[in-house]
Amino acid sequence: MSVGVLFTQGLVTGDPHTVLGEILEQAEAADRLGFSHALTTEHKYSDEYFGSPLHLSYAIAARTQRVKVGTAIAIAPLYNPMELAQDSAMLDQLSGGRAWLGLGVGYMPVDYSTVGVSWEDRAQRFDETVRILRQAHTSERFSFSDEIYTFDDVSVIPQPVQAGGVPLHLAAWTPGGLRRAGRLADGWITNALMSLQTMTAMAADYRAAAEAAGRTPHVTSIRFCWPYTSREAALEKFGDTALAMARTLFDYGAITDLPGVSSSAEITLEEFVKDRFVFGTPQECVETVGRFRDEAGVDDFLMIFRYPTGPDHAAVLEAMELFGAEVLPALAADHRKVRA
Repeated sequence: MSVGVLFTQGLVTGDPHTVLGEILEQAEAADRLGFSHALTTEHKYSDEYFGSPLHLSYAIAARTQRVKVGTAIAIAPLYNPMELAQDSAMLDQLSGGRAWLGLGVGYMPVDYSTVGVSWEDRAQRFDETVRILRQAHTSERFSFSDEIYTFDDVSVIPQPVQAGGVPLHLAAWTPGGLRRAGRLADGWITNALMSLQTMTAMAADYRAAAEAAGRTPHVTSIRFCWPYTSREAALEKFGDTALAMARTLFDYGAITDLPGVSSSAEITLEEFVKDRFVFGTPQECVETVGRFRDEAGVDDFLMIFRYPTGPDHAAVLEAMELFGAEVLPALAADHRKVRA
């Protein structure tokens, strides 16, 4: 089991040049502290997220030595699939075989209209893009033809470093999406705020699809995270921004498993700390991660320490240091104990 970091900042975080520099510094900290990934994400029309995740991943790759670099997620239907194949192969070469590609369909039509891509055929576009990526990364030359895309005798130069191509992990929240992840992908990525109960049920459906397709299932869970030594300080730094983010995502339609909640104003921090956030003392964080591992069968985690609106850079580095010093070693020891 590994634990990585996911960056989710944008213009509302502050001056773009400054914030991008802070992301690079946090990526260097992740590399130094023993985290496994330093990944980026995107929306194409949002002040809250930067919209060029692979470009930022190139910079992260150049500033790190060990962590996996890439996306969780890039909205795959918004890209020309051969260009995405080329860019991700180049990231793999630049990083020496550390590229990791998390892909999703997205859930906001404005992301599509911003770049002039049809929202209506997004599922077919996504399916074909994943298949094209796989062929492009494993074939010297290939041809492809389906409903959306046709390519004749094309190639990606240079090919990825990793045998079998850049690993492809698909985000999904629907039955069809879970089946697609099982059929086509190297793993399934949860969303950041689904409950443990929801994740456990979806993970079971995904695993069944993966096993039916002859694939080894792999579950990666995105979680909002904040370790602390002082609860009062944690609530001050983390509480308001975390609650605001949860309410925003509810309004966007990204949280659908809150029965009885009809308005984002009804959401409480206590509700999300119970089985959605990784929040608490280092030991409490270990216990929470262990529950997701044992009940939902999570293989890897991607932690979000900073939302678009905070906490501030210094506090994030401090939280990452605490997690790296006390939570990661305890998780490794606990995992060895479980496997034994």
